[in-house]
Amino acid sequence: MRKVPISCASKKGKEEVRLIVRKNISIDQCYIDKLKPFLDKNNGNLSAAIRDSIEIASQALDTNKNEKGEKDSSNASKNAESRNKMVEEEEFLLIHHTMLEWFIKKTSGLLIEESTVYELINPYTIKKIPDFVSYVNALNDKMGWRIKVDAECTGSPEPETVILTLSNGNPCFRGVIAQSLALYLAKQMKLDLQGLFNRSNVTKIYFRRVEFLNYEKVPKGFEEHFGSMEGTFREVQRRPELWKNLIKIYRQQNYQRLNMNKKVFEAFVSGNLPSVDDMAREFELLAGKPPETFTLAEHIMIFKELYLTDSIGSDIEVCTEKGNEYVKLIHDYSDRKVCERFIRYYSNIFASIGYLFTVTSSPHMIVFEFGKNMDLSHISESGLVDAEAEPSFTP
Repeated sequence: MRKVPISCASKKGKEEVRLIVRKNISIDQCYIDKLKPFLDKNNGNLSAAIRDSIEIASQALDTNKNEKGEKDSSNASKNAESRNKMVEEEEFLLIHHTMLEWFIKKTSGLLIEESTVYELINPYTIKKIPDFVSYVNALNDKMGWRIKVDAECTGSPEPETVILTLSNGNPCFRGVIAQSLALYLAKQMKLDLQGLFNRSNVTKIYFRRVEFLNYEKVPKGFEEHFGSMEGTFREVQRRPELWKNLIKIYRQQNYQRLNMNKKVFEAFVSGNLPSVDDMAREFELLAGKPPETFTLAEHIMIFKELYLTDSIGSDIEVCTEKGNEYVKLIHDYSDRKVCERFIRYYSNIFASIGYLFTVTSSPHMIVFEFGKNMDLSHISESGLVDAEAEPSFTP
């Protein structure tokens, strides 16, 4: 038997009392039953079981405090009990966080399925942003992910804009939660993504209300910010052998291959290149909008992406500064006829967008300059302007 000094407060002030702790203590059977997991762990040693249970209770008290800073273990105990029950019922699974992080990283850019989100959040019970935030925070506590969610809203009764802030927790886990919440808000509250801000300890998602939302399709903003690899992955799944062989060949040949439309290939071989009107129609099919809806800078960036993808040339340099726009196409062809067709083909593409330009060439380079000292009287039928400084090819 030993004496332990304990300080406590009373009406008369702070007093010191001595608590006598005896080795022989009485415990009801119900508490013995609760200690059973610790007894099993310690081969029936009651003292060790009690020490373990005290240690766990102490950790719970240290990590869970209420707003006043007072120790409160009720929520932690409740969540731990809930998790244990869900694990027993196989609704939750135990998985090492490193393995889960690896799974998440390897599926980055793929969209989560809507049905999966509704397994987490019931769309029939959560209808308002405050309820949504409270439910998600409670869910994070249950899962033990330590992610805190806050929301800022404008508009009433329906929110017009919402900013979700997810703080703390593992960045990979936070990304999964962010995508799930974004899809739920998009589908259930007509809020599409306008922006996404990521840092090591915080994720912010900006939403804006969309009145006309096609529920059969993934919202555009959501797909743009979370589904960068979704379309690619679907195509690989649809024709795996084709894409595996294609990737293998590209690697073996160090990407020294062409990737062009069959009609374009036929035009290059025959010399009968597509007209300006044909190019305009083709551009609209690829971009989803007619050429006149884009600015010159936007046209140049779209062209750059297409040029690098078809691999007809080897490199490209562009400038989109207003008044100084230009495109430099770099290639490794030496045959004059090939170079002429190369120039005519890309000249027709630029002519189809409706901006005046000059085209000049030198060995292995073609330069298109827009809007510099040009007059309609100098435009040929193809849309080209004869350059004076360097020789130019015109069809």
